[in-house]
Amino acid sequence: MMTERHHKILDAAIAVFSRYGLRKATMGDIAEQAGISRQTLYARYANKDEIMAAAMQRIADQVCHEVRESWHPTQSLSEQLDLFLDCAIVRFFEQVRQMPDASDLLTGQGESGLSSQAMVESGKIALLIELFEPYADVLAARGSNPSELAEFFFTTGVSFNFTARDLSHLTTLLGTLKLSALTMLGEA
Repeated sequence: MMTERHHKILDAAIAVFSRYGLRKATMGDIAEQAGISRQTLYARYANKDEIMAAAMQRIADQVCHEVRESWHPTQSLSEQLDLFLDCAIVRFFEQVRQMPDASDLLTGQGESGLSSQAMVESGKIALLIELFEPYADVLAARGSNPSELAEFFFTTGVSFNFTARDLSHLTTLLGTLKLSALTMLGEA
């Protein structure tokens, strides 16, 4: 269980990594931002890779919590997909455009970062699997299943963060992706 102090440290790390990127950020920068000593920081995290992995997980947990809290049973599948895309894709696109070094928090760096990224992605994909599960029979008739569609939907949406020219283009790409998913689910 994370304490308030750990959350404060991770929030400080997120701010520092967003501002400087992983390569330029130091443990000293993070400690200063968190208002703690470097020794206190090192007592919890051995290095920047560890704190980057924990910060990525904190962001993912926040996104998943926000998505889950925003979904209501009365909303249409289309509205739920819009909320997911806004929280899980569009916000990162906008953040990276404003602070290019924030992309380290989206993509991870190094071996531990890539491992952390896979874990972070699995949580978001799990949300989509849950959303698509009631459509398992429709998907099976089309040669797919909730897991495959969820992974396709998420990874394609994330890839648009790196290929979209601007927010308008991203919105168009995500709209097409959403329509494709709705069609697969028999909801278009």
